[in-house]
Amino acid sequence: MVRAIMIVEMAGRPAEHVKDSLAKHVGVLNDVNDIEVHSIKISEPKEIENSSGPQGTPSEGIMFTCFAEADFETESFARLSETMFDFMPSSVEVIEPSQVTLDMNEATNLLNNISGRLHRYDDVMKMAGGKLQQMGAQLKIAQEALIEKEKKVIKKKKTTSKKKKKK
Repeated sequence: MVRAIMIVEMAGRPAEHVKDSLAKHVGVLNDVNDIEVHSIKISEPKEIENSSGPQGTPSEGIMFTCFAEADFETESFARLSETMFDFMPSSVEVIEPSQVTLDMNEATNLLNNISGRLHRYDDVMKMAGGKLQQMGAQLKIAQEALIEKEKKVIKKKKTTSKKKKKK
């Protein structure tokens, strides 16, 4: 068995929602058949310093952070690594055993799991980058159209103004 403590953090607003969401997220550990949970402790939400809302308005954008400390056991180091990918903790401490040994099969599976996930994350990043480029191009077109429309409105106002002066 491998015993570990992981710290999972969450940020957002309002404070109650952050705490409830974190409790649900980490609480899933209790329902996993091959994980024995010793304890889950959830902190009270804390306001994130220097948070500001839109256009610098204080209080509009106040964010809260909350963390959970989960103490649990898995049957193997490989299962612990899968749990880390599932819960994305900010910190993990292996409590016991003091030394971990992996046979070649476990090590290969673990490395292939990490590699596969990294490739999926890379694909998501590439897709997001492509979407961002598309949105940037569309924004540029919209800006150009607005500038052109504004020029026409200004020209029309000047023409109307000249006609009024002539009368």
